[in-house]
Amino acid sequence: MLNPKQVLVSESWEVNQELASLGLTPDLVTTVARACSAAKAESLEIDPCSAPGTMAYIKGVRHIRLALLPLGWEVSRAGNVESTVNHELGVQLCFQNVDAACTPQDPQAISGKGAGSRKLIEDGQAELFGSPLLGDPVIRGSVPTVWVLCVSTDAKKLRAEVSCPDVFEGKQFAGFSKRIFVVDEDLNPSPTDSQRPDDDIDGQDFEVLIAKK
Repeated sequence: MLNPKQVLVSESWEVNQELASLGLTPDLVTTVARACSAAKAESLEIDPCSAPGTMAYIKGVRHIRLALLPLGWEVSRAGNVESTVNHELGVQLCFQNVDAACTPQDPQAISGKGAGSRKLIEDGQAELFGSPLLGDPVIRGSVPTVWVLCVSTDAKKLRAEVSCPDVFEGKQFAGFSKRIFVVDEDLNPSPTDSQRPDDDIDGQDFEVLIAKK
């Protein structure tokens, strides 16, 4: 669902600025996205059907934490939801495999979200949207705002965005107040001029010299 009030950020200078305010960088997001793509590629047809997504999720969370924990961020498993938190910035970052990131349509989680995710976002977004819609009231600012690093990959494209989800009640994101488009890469780029075979060379006849013993 498109939100007319949603803020979309795609210009490179603005992306850098917005990510910096969250304690992130384009390089970090790109590293996570590429690790997820590589993890999916490692799965085999004989693996469980959930293997590509599971492997990508594990690598996504792992690479987020490898990058951020040395910078003072902390591991959080509140409500059985894995996130990485910076209390000084008031940010908690989750990882999510999605159907399509960085497109006009809001990304949808590949796996449905449960009660723990709904509660985490509800409490974290209280600072943005006022009183929570569900559950017990929370003190404003006591729970860091939830941001989601959304990654999608298929045979042609690798995309990643960092977005702030709205409070929702079902098993899917109901929208995002802000979306920061970070990665949009071709997975099978066409060869560059330097990589293309030289047509003139292909058409030449070569004289093969055989040395006599």
